[in-house]
Amino acid sequence: MLEFRFVFRGLILPVLALASALPLAAQLQTRLSPKTDQAFDDYRTAVEARLDGRPHFPSGLRPGQVEIVPVNTAGSIDVKDGLIHDWIGATIVPGVTVDKTLALLQNYTDYKNIYRVDVSDSKVLRRDGDRWHIYLRMVKKKVLTAVLNGEFDVQYRPLGNNRWSMLSRSTRIAELDGDRELAPGSGYGFLWRLNAYWLIEPRPEGVYLECRSISLSRDIPFGWGLVVKPLVTSVPRESLQETMEATLRALR
Repeated sequence: MLEFRFVFRGLILPVLALASALPLAAQLQTRLSPKTDQAFDDYRTAVEARLDGRPHFPSGLRPGQVEIVPVNTAGSIDVKDGLIHDWIGATIVPGVTVDKTLALLQNYTDYKNIYRVDVSDSKVLRRDGDRWHIYLRMVKKKVLTAVLNGEFDVQYRPLGNNRWSMLSRSTRIAELDGDRELAPGSGYGFLWRLNAYWLIEPRPEGVYLECRSISLSRDIPFGWGLVVKPLVTSVPRESLQETMEATLRALR
């Protein structure tokens, strides 16, 4: 499903000019290429090899403050026919325990309520101890609205001293066109992959929560920057911001 919401009148003329050549859907649709997919897998592998359980914000955060920073200057990296987005968010939740935090993060059936801005449906597909396989229906809005079915493998790992890490890797993401699910890797390409790496640790002020979000999207098609760029470049940061703030609200 794709809705067009032109929030600025100045967007209409360039869109109409481009649409005169081909149907709109034909101009925006794309496919995930093997080279783009491999670029993300190489990047993801390199990131995971460097994970050491150390917080990116060892001090200086105030309880209740949410900090979002890009891993590089722009927050996105150009790869063949795509963009990799890499952001880190952190907060300290006062007055809660690690056990309560883990219980919230593992309450996947309620994600549609906890993270209702970005998630419209959620459920556990299966569980094996500290390993989960979950389903999320995600909604991404920014000028355009994209709805996607996603499946994720999630693993919780104890780090000692009541510290935990959580690794969430997408295994399948498919866009919806109305009620019809498109084949994974086809459609508009606003989200092809989404991995999240959480760190949970107790501190005197409360529980420190950190999430690094790495995602893969299409590149910006020539002439469609005004329409497509806001969704593929700003939504990764805004989604992480909303995730951290929603987690903070739910734990409070």
